[in-house]
Formats: sequence, structure tokens, C-alpha cells
Amino acid sequence: MKNMNYNKLQALAANTAAIETAYRVRNEKRTATAAERETLSLYSGFGGIKEVLDLGTNAPMSDKMKQTLDHLVCVLQAIAQDDETLYRELVDSIKASVLTAFYTPKFLIEAVTDQIRATFQANGLLMKSFLEPSAGIGGFLPVSMPDTYKAAFEKDLATGLVLSALQPDTKAVIGGFETIKAQELEYDTFDVIASNIPFGTINVFDADFERRGTPYKQSLKAIHNYFFIKAMELLNEGGLLAFITSRGVADSPSNRFVRDYLVHHAHIITALRLPDTLFMQTGGIEVGSDLIILQKDSHKQNLTTRERLFLETCRERTSQGLETEHANKAFSLPQSTLSTGTTIGTNQFGKLVRKYEWNGTEEAIHQRLAEILRANFTHYFKPSLFGGQKQAQPQQGAMLSLFDLFGEATAAAQYKPNTGKRPYTDEMPGWMKDGALVLFEGQLGTIQSRRTDRFSEMTAWFNPIKVNGADMERAKDYLPVRKAYFELSESEAETREEQPMLRERLNEAYDAFVSKWGNFHTDGNKELIMLDSLGLEVYSIEMQVRGEVVKSDIMREPVAFKKIDTSVRLAPMEALASSLNYYGRVDMVYLAQSTGCSESEVIEALEGEMFYNPETSAWEEKGRILAGNVVEKCKAFAGHIHSLAGQARAWTEKTVRALEEVTPELIPYEELDFNMGERWIPTEVYADFAEYLFDVKVDVVYFDVNDTYVISLHGYSPAAYNIYASHGYTGEKLFAHALHDTIPEIKKEVMRGGEWVKVPDEEAMQEVATKIQEIRGKFNAWLDSRPIAVRDELVRLYNERFNCYVRPSYDGSAQTFPRLSFAQFPYDDLYPSQKDAIWMIKQNGGGVCWHEVGAGKTMVMCVAAYEMKRLGLVQKPLIIGLKANVHEIADCFRKAYPSAKLLYPGKEDFTPANREELFSKIKNNNWDCIILTHDQFAKIPQSEQTMLRIMQQELDDVERSLQVLEESGMGWRNRRMQKALEKRQENLSANLLSLKTRIEEKKDGGIDFHTMGIDHIFVDESHYQNF
Repeated sequence: MKNMNYNKLQALAANTAAIETAYRVRNEKRTATAAERETLSLYSGFGGIKEVLDLGTNAPMSDKMKQTLDHLVCVLQAIAQDDETLYRELVDSIKASVLTAFYTPKFLIEAVTDQIRATFQANGLLMKSFLEPSAGIGGFLPVSMPDTYKAAFEKDLATGLVLSALQPDTKAVIGGFETIKAQELEYDTFDVIASNIPFGTINVFDADFERRGTPYKQSLKAIHNYFFIKAMELLNEGGLLAFITSRGVADSPSNRFVRDYLVHHAHIITALRLPDTLFMQTGGIEVGSDLIILQKDSHKQNLTTRERLFLETCRERTSQGLETEHANKAFSLPQSTLSTGTTIGTNQFGKLVRKYEWNGTEEAIHQRLAEILRANFTHYFKPSLFGGQKQAQPQQGAMLSLFDLFGEATAAAQYKPNTGKRPYTDEMPGWMKDGALVLFEGQLGTIQSRRTDRFSEMTAWFNPIKVNGADMERAKDYLPVRKAYFELSESEAETREEQPMLRERLNEAYDAFVSKWGNFHTDGNKELIMLDSLGLEVYSIEMQVRGEVVKSDIMREPVAFKKIDTSVRLAPMEALASSLNYYGRVDMVYLAQSTGCSESEVIEALEGEMFYNPETSAWEEKGRILAGNVVEKCKAFAGHIHSLAGQARAWTEKTVRALEEVTPELIPYEELDFNMGERWIPTEVYADFAEYLFDVKVDVVYFDVNDTYVISLHGYSPAAYNIYASHGYTGEKLFAHALHDTIPEIKKEVMRGGEWVKVPDEEAMQEVATKIQEIRGKFNAWLDSRPIAVRDELVRLYNERFNCYVRPSYDGSAQTFPRLSFAQFPYDDLYPSQKDAIWMIKQNGGGVCWHEVGAGKTMVMCVAAYEMKRLGLVQKPLIIGLKANVHEIADCFRKAYPSAKLLYPGKEDFTPANREELFSKIKNNNWDCIILTHDQFAKIPQSEQTMLRIMQQELDDVERSLQVLEESGMGWRNRRMQKALEKRQENLSANLLSLKTRIEEKKDGGIDFHTMGIDHIFVDESHYQNF
């Protein structure tokens, strides 16, 4: 199309100004002025502006672009107001939109708007509600009528901020379309839904769709499919759905299930293929898109010819015998494309497709589109489906008051107290969470925390509950027990100090409740407590033991940490092991206190068992000093000796001598086996070898995030295109395969059953494999011919990386095992190997016992778990095993320690109804050991903060690889890899944003693995699971 030039710099500057204006309007809590609305309306998203991927970096770019990006960073920082999480979310949100946020040209919106509004007006229909599920800045909102209720969703934070400022008369939700059920909208269903929807294989989480099966669950795998089915579900009968979407919905054979759902739930009004250059003006990109307009009819019986064609796809074969990608058959019909011409060419992904173009003005294309829509609506729209759309009238017989007549009915209501759902204004302690039971303004109810969007403060709402007088009194006595419990539990977990006054207060509140109402386990009490989302945890301060109700451990002693009894004298070695895991280090004060010795006596007694670390000015156990990368440690510690004096110097010299004694001997070059593609060899070596082969300069870059080498030749190489080329693969590509030690899959077409089919070309693959092996073979010969300095450097790198580690030895013969009973075993002592393994676990806080069957691993686990608990090395050890033999582990533990406090829950304890109660039991008691199956362990919820750290690390790795690819200039040569990384970045950013929002919006997620206090895990048969 003509006059459609896209200027990225201007678009970026306009976007930044719009975001800045939107924040100012929101911060000042006012509506935008006319001038500000003009600024806001120029926002066009960041689709196609790839420079924003370099936000906050020093990536090379023009001065003007860098200046504009720096201004954007300043604006985002001002919005975040020192909130690093919010700033990161804003940046991630903008980066994630680069590949998908392309705004709809105004002429298209105007044509759709004019036609839909004209249809409603011509048929006397009332549009009560309108929804734009992926709004941008509300491009399709003009479709609505003057009195229509409008709702708009926008997931991108920056865009949502602009949307809310630009559309003050719209219920703007800064969140994903999938959250619609959680939003408080005036309407649950809508008369018209219109939008330019996102596209891509981005997973969506919708619990309702997960439960409903195909096609609902299947649609969650691609966001464009989800939008179609979700929108159709939310559409009123006879309502209109108008979506701009990628061609994948109509063209992909795998999306037939979506098309089948649509044509059986709606009539196609318009199915129009749009020009490939449609988004050049707003996004500077060619992308295939369609306009799909549907009218809902859940009861339709038959399909039209056009609808049957819409289900099918086909390929075209060119005159050269090449096949295009699949295309929908419906677009072969007259009036089904908005174009002046069509050709077969490659799309933005390098695929062969039929492309559509418009060689004319914007006015001409607008006029043509309007004509097509007018004809479609005249022919296909059914006003009769749009029944029941009449203005609501006052009920007959209803009495009107003077307040009604003058519109002042609310004046009378102000004298009545609000006893319904309302803001909760009382103080909320940190342990309070959604669903917690509270007394508020004389009513019993629960609280729910919420906020309208990411930029709003979290507010709490009170939801009243109807209860009788007795339960109101019972609640008044229960709530002080809950308060005392959480104050005690939170305080001891945070300070790791015993709180006797808080424990006394808890016992007093509990005893007062029991004396008046009986134990928590009685029916009336349990029923009330279970109304409280915190109730299960409070309920577990009681336990039933052999039919008798007793108080849990937390009522007597701390359960969040091990209370150390320093009056018990330990042997120096036992004190050292206890210190290591309780404090995470060698604590000399504790060692002296627990052994009754002076510091110098402790150092003398533990000589050879611990060494001085000059970098931390502290003592460390020998297993940590004399193990691991001893070469690196020795160099680092020796460098400190000249700056030390006195005892510290003498101690450091002993440490260095000990490290030198355990350092492995150097492996010479002749004994090393080099294989091309080993990741430890510097890429410069491979680049030099490639330059030797191809006789041109070569760049080799390695991406660890997906374990991939990328090769780039600077200039033409006859060797690459002749000597080392085969079957269409240049030497450059085969060099990459040689590094990866892989063979490309080559196919050929053969005639079978009257059809051409593709099969592996074994002969070609063998010839290519021979070339690859030739390259790999030459690498070693070339390496042997390199100068001595180069080979010595490789020897140094190898030894420093692989021949520098020392495994410690363990002697557990001196251990004693208090309370270990052999009365029910056919032996009276542990094997030496078992003692050594237990000592290893106690010293290192864990380890791997890769023993044969029958070597006594089960006893090692049981004794090590109990010993670590006894010595204060751990607080709550957990053993997990296979379902088939976990009972044997529990039986072994009970025989070895008959008086131990062991928790071995049955399968009924892990049913959804009982699981929370069990988790509370784990948290509130000092178990000597807990034993679970692998399946039961998997049901324990993981801390979302832990998940956040893992996902953030993965995203950082992906972004680092994208940056390296961009800086290397190889992105254009490796589009598939770049697309895969960008897709992964997109999905991770979306998931991370969703997770951050969930964490931010809830007060307390209940009990998870972190809060249970389990601090050590023994995994039996660990090779069966991916732990």
C-alpha cells in the first residue's frame, strides 16, 4: 500500500511520551486534557522496535536511538519509584511485546466500526455490552454505542497504563484475558467482542478450560486459538465477534479443531484475507493476517458451503514443482481477499506462501473494505438471533418513592449501615491471608485482598458470613487463639529465638477456649475453624494420639529451629559436625562452649580436621578446604601469605601445604584425548582450525543456553563450497555439524502408491557423514601441529578445569550412635562402609551413596537422618522412597529407633481433603524423621519465590544468548535459532510476569515446602526420578 512508511525512532519517541503522560495523569488522579489525549493516542506499541531489547545495555546503536531509549528507561524508573520488581516487570513486558504488538490501521477499525454500528441501528438492536480482550490503547472501542458498557483487557503493563488514561469511560483491566472471571465486571457476557488478538504458540493458563477437555484444553497451547474459543464462550446469543488474527488460525491443519468449534457455534459473516503489508505503517513489518467476523448461534444445525470450505486447507504447487504452505480453502472464494494482486513468495519465516498486496491508496482500500463488509452483513447477519434485547422496565406493581422520582433513592440509603461486601479497614498483620476469618463492625466474615491493576495499591474487602449467636461467641474466643499462634510461630521462625511469653499467651488463649467450648476436634468447633482459610494450620496445634487429644509440640517448645542445649558436652569432632550444619560454618565460640575447651585447645584437637581460610579469616572443615578445585584454592590462598603475620600467617601456610599435598599430578598433552566439539576448548581454537580449512577469517560462537555452535565465514571460500561441501550443505554448515557431532537429516521424494512422499536419503546422508568425519579427523592432526605454546595452554586449561578436583575420604569409625537399637536386627553393629557413609553425610550435609543392593543404604539413611537431628545438624529430615518399598524404610527406622518421633502418613492423608491438615502437622511438630513416597512428595507445594528465582535465571540465560547472537551479527544467518530463543524469551517473560503478579496479589499462600521447616531430604532410588 502507498504512503505507509514506518519510522521506528518516531514511534519509540511517541510511545515514551504517551507512557510518561499516562503516568502523570494517573498519578495526579485526574482525566487527561485534550492535548494529553492527543499524545496518548499516538502510542503504537513496541512491535518491530527490536532496539528495546537492549534497554539498559550498552549495545551499539545510533545516538538518537540511544537517547530516546535512555529517556524511556528514566520514565519507567519514575513509574516504578524504586520498586525493582515493578521496573523489571515493565521492561520485561515491553520486551515481550516486540514480536507481537502490531497495532491495527485506523481505516480498518473505522470500516468495522461503521458497519457494526450501522447494523445495530438499522435493526433497532441495543448493544448493552462490549469487550475488547486485547485492547492495546482501545482501538476497537469506537465499535460500541454511546450507552454501551465497555470493558477492555491489556496484558502489557505500559500499554495498559496508556489505555486506562486514554479511555476513562471504559473498565480497563491491566491483565490477561484469561483473568476475566476474577474481575468484577458489570456484565458476564457481551453483545460484541472485537480486537486485534495476539498470536503465537504461547501457553495460556485457564483453570476452567483445563478441566473441560477438547477443544478448550487444546486451545491453551496457542494464545490465538484460546482467544477465539474464550471469546465465543463469553458472547451472547446472536452477538458479534470481530477479530484481526494471524493466518495460522485459518491455514494451519493443526488448528482445524478451532475452526470446527467456530463454525458449529457461529455463522461466518466475514472471512477476509488482508494484505501482507497491512501492518507496515504501524509496525514496519510484513505479516499475514485475516479479518474474521462471526455471529453466535449455539443451536445452528447446518453448515454453509463457505463454512465447510473454512474447515479445509490445501497446498499449491508452483511451476517449479515446489509446494506452498497450507492455506484455507475459503479464501479461494470471490470477495474473500482484500487485494489488488497476489503472488507466491516467501514470508517473514522464509516459508513459501501465497502473498496478497494492495497497490492503491488508503482511501481506496478503506472504500473496498467497506463495500465487502456491507455485502457480507446484508447477506449473512441474522437479526432474529439477537433476541431479548430490550430496555429493562420497572417491575409492575412496584411502588415508587419521591426519591425514585427525583433520582435521589441513594439519599435514603445513606442512613442505613452497610452490612454487605465492603472495604476492610482494620489492621491486617503480616500473617493474614485471603479467606481469613475476621470480626469487623460487629459482623463475622472473611477478607479478600485485591487491587484493580499492577499500579494500584492492594486493598482488602470484607465478605460477611451469616452465623448464629453461639458461633459468633465461639469465633470471638477462637480468634485470640489464632492471633497468639501466628505471633508465636512467625516470631520464632524469624528471630530463631525462643519466645516463652508468646507461648504462654497461646496456651492461655487455647485453654480458655477449650474450657468453654471443648477441644478443636469437636464437630461444632471444627466446623467454625474450617471457615477460616488459616484454620487448618491453627487446628493442628491439637493432635489425636491413640484416641486422645493432646497439644502439639509448638505449645511446649520451638518447632521452627533446634533449641541447642549447651550444657551437653560434645566431643570435638561431634561439636565440629554440629557447628557446620547448624551455623553453616565452623563457629569457634560454639566449639569452645560445647566442648568446654579454650579456642587454642579446640584448634589443637581438630588439627588436620579444619584449616584456616585467609580469604574469610575463618576456620573451615577439611572436607571443604581440601576438596573441590584445590588448584584454584591453592593459588588464591598462597597470594595472601605475604600480607599476613603471626598466627594467621602460620595457619595459612599450613592450609597451602595441605592443598599442595592433595593436588593431582599434571596430565601431559600426550595422554589427553581431544575431540572436536568439546565445550571446554576455547572457540578461538575452533575458529583458527576453520580458518586453516577454509582459508578465510571465521567466527565461532557458542551458546550454552541451548548448547549450540554458530559459524560465520568472512568472505567466499572455495574450500567451503567445493572440497568440504556435499548435497547442498556447505563446508560452513558441515563444520557446525562436526562440532556438534551430528549428521543432518536429508530427504528425497519417491513415488509410492501413486503419490510423492519424502523418505530419508541414506546414500546422501552417508556421503555427508564422511565429510563431517573428515573434518573431525583433521582437527586432531591440525592440533598436533600447533606450536608448543598453544598445546601447553590447552594442557593448562584441561588440568585446571578437570584435573583439579579432589574427592575427600571419610573415616566414620570413631562415631557412636546413641539410642540406636539392634535388638530387632540379626547383627549388632554397622558395617564400616555404612559408618563412613554416615560420617560423609554428617560432615557435608549430604552426599550420594551409590551402593549395590544389599549394602545397607536403607540403614544408612535412617541412622544418618536421626544422627543429624540429634546433633542439631538438621531440624526436620525427610526420607522419600518408592511406593513399593517405602514401608520397609519406615519399618527399618522404627526398629532402629523404637522411641523416635516418626511421621509416616498413609495414602489417605494425601487426599485433597486431608492434605492441608497433614502439612500443618509437619510444620507444627518436631519430628525426628518424616517418610513419604515420591508421589506424596510431589504433592507438597513449592515456594513461589523459589520458582521465581529459577524462572528468572532461565530468562537471564536466554536474554544473554540473544544478546550474544545480536552482537556477533549472526542472527540473520540463524533465524531458526533466533526465533526459538525469542519464543522462549516470550513464554518465560509471560510466565514470570504472571507468577510475580500472583505473588504480589496474595498475602500468604498457605503452607509450602519452605514453611514446613523440612531442611534435609534423603532420596531413596533417586535414579528413578528427576530430582
